[in-house]
Amino acid sequence: MIARAADVRDFGAKGDGKADDTAAIQKAADAGRGAVFLPRGVYRITRPVRLDLMRNGPLGIHGDGTATIVIAGEGPEIGRA
Repeated sequence: MIARAADVRDFGAKGDGKADDTAAIQKAADAGRGAVFLPRGVYRITRPVRLDLMRNGPLGIHGDGTATIVIAGEGPEIGRA
């Protein structure tokens, strides 16, 4: 894990494949830490997650190799604002 990364669990993500983790992932992306970390789990998103690079700067999204994002809404789901 990157030291500065915003762990989505710290922003309320459950990663259980049932809960809507969209808001937590968006908050982590907006935290301006340069990276978002998704620990082991299944993250369900129902709305687009916008990456505002002009406001928050460059952003990496990292998982531990077993993190999955399930798109439960119309796309694109993760994209530049």
